[in-house]
Amino acid sequence: MSVMKFQKTGKLAIQIVAILAVLVSSVVWVGTSKATPGSGATAELLASGNLPEPIRVKFKDGSKVDIHVTRILTYRITIAPGGVTGWHQHGGPHSILVVSGTLTYYKGDDPTCTGVNYSAGSAILDSGFDTHFVKNNGSEPVVTYVTQWLPENGIFRIDVPAPGNCPF
Repeated sequence: MSVMKFQKTGKLAIQIVAILAVLVSSVVWVGTSKATPGSGATAELLASGNLPEPIRVKFKDGSKVDIHVTRILTYRITIAPGGVTGWHQHGGPHSILVVSGTLTYYKGDDPTCTGVNYSAGSAILDSGFDTHFVKNNGSEPVVTYVTQWLPENGIFRIDVPAPGNCPF
């Protein structure tokens, strides 16, 4: 009798796990379907390194970012004419150096959705965790070098839904 009880309990447990898996995957799918992935943009990891000990990075720009960095990455990001990054965030502070072209940078918390143009030779320092969108409105590719400072388990890019302040 106890073997039959175990078999019934085991089948019930498998059914519950299967139902939970379907529910979780549908929530994940719905959440990611609202994200705004880019197009015409490519990222190439140039270098990645782990620090021997975490270092504290704190910004005094009102962002309240105060993290312990364990990893530093550098990417070359190229955005074709008309290309966009999509709305996204980063899991830590980053600097952007514009090497060629002119990029237009939109902030998710700007109610006017006014893009700021950065041409070759410009630099942007972002404390991280801010929603933003980058577009190439020009006729030549935009090339940038992005250096990211990440905490343990931090990720370079987090796709997010459009914040609703821009028509795109």
